[in-house]
Amino acid sequence: MREDKINGLIIIALSKALKGTHEESLELFRENNITLSQFGVLEALYTKGFLTIQEIIDVVLTTSGNMTVVIKNLEKNGLVARESNPKDKRSYVVSLTPKGRELIKSIFPKHMKILAKNLSILSKEEKDNLLATLKKLY
Repeated sequence: MREDKINGLIIIALSKALKGTHEESLELFRENNITLSQFGVLEALYTKGFLTIQEIIDVVLTTSGNMTVVIKNLEKNGLVARESNPKDKRSYVVSLTPKGRELIKSIFPKHMKILAKNLSILSKEEKDNLLATLKKLY
């Protein structure tokens, strides 16, 4: 098979593999009145603790312009709080509020179940190999 054909088939296969998981995750987020980007921020704060806006951008892999809006909306909904960075008064750190922690604690396990279900067809060895192969792409 020609390499350009293989390249196209790989991208199509990756897209199809992600589609079901992505749609299920988006439905979970919609049910909880948050967006995918908002989930990314909540998940980062839940697993890593308080972070600067730049650290959130690095973890969530998004642009600074978009992140400002995402954080403002989370703050408006009472899910995160911003305060002066004790290490650098020119910047802020973002943390979960009790309401935000409660929300992500309820959503995160459900999201992990979606991922586990959609990857359950693969053995541990296949998952390890797939991860190693995909890491070569970035």
